[in-house]
Parts: sequence; structure tokens; C-alpha cells
Amino acid sequence: MRQKLKKLATNEGALYFLSSLIYSFSTYLIALLIPYKLHLETMADFSAAFNIIMLLSFVFEFGIVTSFLRHNQIYHTTKYINAFLQLSIFILMLILANSTLGLALDKAFGIGSIDIRQEYIYLAALSILMWVFFKNNLLAKKNIHFIIINSFIILFVRVGFLIYIFMSEEAIDLNQIYLYLFIIPFIFMLILSLKENITYMIVAIKSAYHDKRHITIMIKRLKQFMLFSSITYIITFLYVYAGRYPIVYVTENKMTVLMAELGYAFSFFGLVLVFITSIRSYLISKFNISDMDAIMIYVDKIQKVKLKFFLSAIVASSLVAYMVFLIKPSYLSDRSVIFVFILILSYMLIAYFSLITLLSKTFNFNNLELLLNSIRLVLVFLSVYFVFGEYPIIGFIMMNVVMVGIEYIFAQKVLYKVMKKGEANAI
Repeated sequence: MRQKLKKLATNEGALYFLSSLIYSFSTYLIALLIPYKLHLETMADFSAAFNIIMLLSFVFEFGIVTSFLRHNQIYHTTKYINAFLQLSIFILMLILANSTLGLALDKAFGIGSIDIRQEYIYLAALSILMWVFFKNNLLAKKNIHFIIINSFIILFVRVGFLIYIFMSEEAIDLNQIYLYLFIIPFIFMLILSLKENITYMIVAIKSAYHDKRHITIMIKRLKQFMLFSSITYIITFLYVYAGRYPIVYVTENKMTVLMAELGYAFSFFGLVLVFITSIRSYLISKFNISDMDAIMIYVDKIQKVKLKFFLSAIVASSLVAYMVFLIKPSYLSDRSVIFVFILILSYMLIAYFSLITLLSKTFNFNNLELLLNSIRLVLVFLSVYFVFGEYPIIGFIMMNVVMVGIEYIFAQKVLYKVMKKGEANAI
């Protein structure tokens, strides 16, 4: 037993998973506890803001995480390009947070429909996004232990503020909640991330100053990086926006009860999404197209656990739904429980299929993924627009069947292409 624990403590994958677990737990505490300090109207705004922030963090990621993890194995200049892009995004989001330019996105995301300051929404999205960047920078350098340390810092700061919020006799408004729980806990990591990126930029500028050939190389690599990032970004945006479209729909239409119930359910789904993205990022950073043997072994392992994973998904979604039934605030109906069950089950199934579809990044099947995600968004939009508003549960089931179904089709297509490539490689 001691040997197994020692092995886990030195296993990169296990440690990276642990860091995601720690961060997810801190988010789970917020989703679990904060609703008890709110009522139906404020819960609706809190939930809408939470999901808009998560959506914005994906929107402004611009696909550079996947592109960085892919190109970092190939080109030495990738870290300098990555630093330049991260700093550019940081500056862009600060401008949007503190200017009328941010209002331009109001219609697309419903920012102006909720009673929380615009700058707090953008700064919270920026904090989460920079955490994602920082974590993947450390992953590329195999500094997993420092990821865990920062995960614990975020957890402890959030727990401290949660205690303060619940012990305070004064009324805590939503602006304070988002400042305390989604902005301040990330300040330490933001400073470290900015310092590292600025250092890389200084090195790149000095290198270009001493040897002008480096400028040509940087421009060439930047074009390759941005081409892959752009396609990946469009693909990811279509997928994320499709999954979050019901929240945008109920927010824009000011459907207060559905905003509260659906937002509460999505806060639990967010925990699953963190695991999916973390596992995908880790595996993408490990796979290399030249090592087909390792990829084929991986595919074989994934296929062997299919039945166990599906059964586990049903059990896990049932348990989470039952827990929600027991602990949900009294102002939420049992419809929240149904939403949670559907979300957890569908995204656990998507999580399994994504273990196969992540190979599309290694083999660059982006055109296929772009087509399927476009179809997915259209079908989700139709399900929500024509059915969900009138029959929420039926519409929500239809939407999630589409989400899972498209992922299944994509997984089968990727699996077929990978197997063909594996067979050709064996000859």
C-alpha cells in the first residue's frame, strides 16, 4: 500500500489530476454554499454570472492552450509566442472590463441583463483564464507540484472568504461575492504569470535585437501557431457556446426561475468540465504523432473500459442528483434535480468520448471537428429556441442528446482514422 501511494505521489498524471480535484473542490464549495445566502432573484443573477464568466474565459482563450501544448514539443520559440499572446489577452480583457467596448458583447452573452458590475465579470473571467494559462505553462515545464501549491492557495483563500461571508452580519451583495471568490484568490497566480510572461518577452526582444534572423523565425512560427489556434478556437467556441446556450437564452429572456434552476445545475456540471479539460490538456501534452505504438496502446485501454465507464456515469449522475435533491435551497424546484442528472450523465459520456476525440489534435482532424461542431450548435439552437422555452425538460433532454450524439459520431470517425494510420504504420 505504501509503495502504491509513493508511486502515485511521483506520477505526473495523478498529481495533475489531484491539482484539478483541489481546484474543483474549491469551486464546488462555492456552488454548494453560496445559494444559501441568496434568494430566487439573486440566485438567478449569481448563476447567470457564473456561467457567463465560464463562457467568457473560453471565448478569450483563443485556442492557444491546445496550440501551445502541441507546438511546445516541436519548436523552442513556442514559449515566447505563448507569452506574447497571453499578455495581449490580459491587456484586451482589462480594456473590455473598464470601457464601453465590453458592452459590445452584451447581446451575445447577456452581461447587461444581470445585476453585477461589468468589470467584475470580466476580471473574474480573466482570473480563471489566466489560471488555465498558468497551469498549462507549468504542465509544459513538468512543474506539477507548483500547480498543486497554487491550487491549495486558491482553495484556502476561497474557504477564508466563504467563512467571512457566512459569519458576516452585514448583507453581502453579488459584487462582493464575485470579488472575494473569483478575483482576489487568483491575484498571487496572476502576478507570477505576468512576471514569467514579461520575462519571456524581454528575452525574445533581446534575442531579436542581437540577431535579426530570430524575427523571421518568430513570425513564421507565430503564423503556424495562430493558424492552428484559430481553427481550434472556432471549434472550441462552437462546442462551449452550444453547451451554454440555454443559460444565454434564459438570461436574455429574463426567465428568472429557469435562470436560478438551470444555473444551479450548471454549477455542478462545471466540476465535470474542469476534469474533462484538465485530462485533455494533460494527454495532449503527452502524445506525439511519431509514437503510434503508444497511441494504439492508449486507444486499446480506452475501449476496454467502455462498459465500466458508462455504468459509472449512470451511478455517479444518480448520486449527484440525489445529493442535490437533499441539499438544494427550498426556493428551487425538483426540476433542478432533473437538470443536474441530465447534465452530469451527458457530460460524463462526453468525457469518455473526448478521451478518443482528443487525438484529433495530435493528428490535426480539425476540419472534421469544425463541421460536426457547427452541426451541433445549429441543432442545440433549434432544440432550445423551439422546445426548451415551452417544455424545459424535454428541450433540455433533446439538447443533451445532440451534445452526446455528435461527440459519439466524432469519436467513431477519429477512431477509424487512427486505426487506419496505426495499421499503415505497422506495415
